[in-house]
Amino acid sequence: MRRIVLFMVMIGLAVYAMGQDPHVKSIEEMKIWYNPALKTDTVPEAHVTLHKVNYPGVMSTTSRSITLELVFERNIETVNAVPFFTLSAGINVDNASSSLMKASSAMLALAYALPLDYNNTFLALGFQGNYSFNQVGVTGSYYSFPADFDQFGAFNWAVKRDPTESGYNMGYFSFNAGAAVFHTVEEQQWYVGFSTRYINHPYTEWDHISALPTTFGVQAGYTAALSERTQLSGYGTVSFVSGSSSSIPEQYIGIRGIRKIYVNDSAFFHLSAGVGMNFHQALQPNVQLQWGRHLFGGYLDLNLPNSTSAYYKRRSFSLLYRYEI
Repeated sequence: MRRIVLFMVMIGLAVYAMGQDPHVKSIEEMKIWYNPALKTDTVPEAHVTLHKVNYPGVMSTTSRSITLELVFERNIETVNAVPFFTLSAGINVDNASSSLMKASSAMLALAYALPLDYNNTFLALGFQGNYSFNQVGVTGSYYSFPADFDQFGAFNWAVKRDPTESGYNMGYFSFNAGAAVFHTVEEQQWYVGFSTRYINHPYTEWDHISALPTTFGVQAGYTAALSERTQLSGYGTVSFVSGSSSSIPEQYIGIRGIRKIYVNDSAFFHLSAGVGMNFHQALQPNVQLQWGRHLFGGYLDLNLPNSTSAYYKRRSFSLLYRYEI
């Protein structure tokens, strides 16, 4: 009962409090993009994701991301929990059909996790720098899209960075930071994180009319062992813009069941199935298969009724690959 209550508290914190630039799917695997302090284990990893969205008769978008997470820790055999550094780097590329959007971002992050006790509870602080290019629209042309089109997608984020859709390719640097508290033992893992993005308020359009406002995010997750072979995992994340009462916050929650399946006495794999929900857009069922160091995942978007995306056709899916180095 105590585990269930703690699970509900973690998810509640996230819903009422996704990371920023939230069009990247498989959020629970790519959370380092949203909060540089959210590397909650000491396993070096590489992630690759592909996200495709098609609006028949309007346009289509493709997002690709690759991330490398390296961990550095002191070898102290007499201590259960030791501090560690995380160095993360990544590239994200977004493209739209008919060259209506070309956006890319290179990320470099450094985080430090300090143990709060001898039972693997940590406090982490991280900083992140991104250099990005953003081009949306075609110079000298005007396009008309449906109301609230692609509200939480890659194209919408590109338009927010250049509201006039000028067609010019603008480069800019953004500075981001995050903090997190997390706990990792075999029986249960949890984390709560807070992040802020665009601290330096960069200009992203040719006439420097407006700068990007600072955004904030809250992330939370909880995983518990229900039995020797079964785990239940839940996660949530929310982002909001400072000083804006009209901007709808991005709210995303998900839940997943994980089952350990033995092939023989010494070989096994993990199979998981779950569902995530973007409160204003889509339901996202997903499956994952982990065999040794390799993890494969697939995500499908199903438009929610009465959401903005329900007023026009939208088809979307994501693929994920993770390798433990």
